[in-house]
Amino acid sequence: MALNPRIPATFPQMLIEHLQAHDVALADVLPTGLREADCLAADGLAMAHWVALLEQAAARLDDPCLGLHVGQRITPRHLGPLGYLLLAMPSLGAALDKLNQYQRLVYDITPMAVRATGDGIELVWDAEHGRPGRLSDDTAIAALVQFTRDIASGPPLRLRSVRFINPAPADPRPYEAFFDCPVQFDQPETVLSIPADTLFRPLTGSDPGLTALMETQVRQRLALLPASVAGVDALRQAMGEALHLGEPTLAGMAAAQGLSARTLQRQLAAAGTSFNRELAAVRQQLAEAYLADHRLTVSDVAQLLGYSEHSAFTRRFTAAAGCSPKVWRARLRSG
Repeated sequence: MALNPRIPATFPQMLIEHLQAHDVALADVLPTGLREADCLAADGLAMAHWVALLEQAAARLDDPCLGLHVGQRITPRHLGPLGYLLLAMPSLGAALDKLNQYQRLVYDITPMAVRATGDGIELVWDAEHGRPGRLSDDTAIAALVQFTRDIASGPPLRLRSVRFINPAPADPRPYEAFFDCPVQFDQPETVLSIPADTLFRPLTGSDPGLTALMETQVRQRLALLPASVAGVDALRQAMGEALHLGEPTLAGMAAAQGLSARTLQRQLAAAGTSFNRELAAVRQQLAEAYLADHRLTVSDVAQLLGYSEHSAFTRRFTAAAGCSPKVWRARLRSG
C-alpha cells in the first residue's frame, strides 16, 4: 500500500451513480472539508476521505450493505482502458493475472496476492497493510466479483467461498445472496476462493489484438500531443486519465494539480490556450487513436472518452474532423 493511500476516481464515480439512482446528491453526503471536485480528482481520493464518504452515504441511505450495492455498479467503462484490456483477455484466469499486474491502478490500498490451492486459486488481502473497514472492503470485493461475472461467458460464475477479515454484520444474508456461496467473517485475511475450472472460462470480449492496443494506446497517444508548457502538459495528462469517468471539469482538474480553478485558468491563458480547447484536443487525439482499431465500436470509443451518449460523441467528432466517426474510420481503412 502507498504511504498516503488513495483510491482512483472509479469508486467515487460508482458511488455517485448509486446516489443518483436514489435521488441523493453527492453534496448531501460530503464529509466536512471534502469538496465534490476532490472526489473525482485525477490523482484519486485519499482513503480516509473515501471511508468517511461511504459512512455518510450509508447513513443517508440507511443501508449497512452500501458497499455491496455500490460495487455491483462496476462496468468496463469505470476502469477505462484497463477495463477493456481485462475484457479482451482470452480467459478469466488470464484477466486475473493481468489485474494482478496492474492492481495498483484499481485499488492501491491493500495489495492482492494470488495463492494456488490444490483445486483452484485464492485471491488474498491481508491485514498487514491496513484495515480500511467493511464499507471500503465490501465495495472493492463486490466490484471484483461483479466484474468477473459480467465478463465471463457461460452460466453465472460461482465462487467456492468468501472470507472477510471484518467482523460479522448484523445480517449476513445479503452477503450470502450476492456471493452465492458460504461467507465467513472475523477471518485472519480476506479471501476469494475460485475453483480451477472457472479460470478457463472464456470471456465475452476476448480479443488478442485488442490487448496490445489497450496496454499502449493512451500512453502513446498522449506522448504524441504537441509539447507545451509544463502546466498544460500536466493538464492534458490528467484529462486523458480522467476522461473515461465522464466530462472533466475545470475545478476537478485544478484540484488534481493542487491549484485553484482561477489559477489554472490564468496559466492556460498565459500559454495562449483554454480549458475547453485543451479538452477538445485531447479528446480528438484519443478519438482518432481508438477509431483506428476496428475492434472498438463507436459506442466503445464514446464511453472511453467520457461521453454518456453515443450521439454527443458523434456530434463533437464531426464538428472537429469534418466527418462522422464511421466515415473517418472508413476513410482510414481505404487510405
